[in-house]
Amino acid sequence: MNFSFIFNNSNKADNKKEASKVMSDAAESFKRAMQESATQYNDHRKKAEEQINRGAKLTNHRINL
Repeated sequence: MNFSFIFNNSNKADNKKEASKVMSDAAESFKRAMQESATQYNDHRKKAEEQINRGAKLTNHRINL
C-alpha cells in the first residue's frame, strides 16, 4: 500500500521553510527592537549627562538647614 497521501514530504519541507522564515523574521524584529531601545537609552543618558555637566541637579529635593 502507498500511504504517500498521509505523509506528504513536500508539505513537510514547505512547513520547515516557512517555520524557519518566521523564526528568522522574529529574530530580526527582536534585534531591531533591541537596537532601537539601546539608541533611546543612550540618547536619554547623553541628555542627562549634558544637563548634569551644565550644573543641573539629579533631584529637585532641597534641604533647609
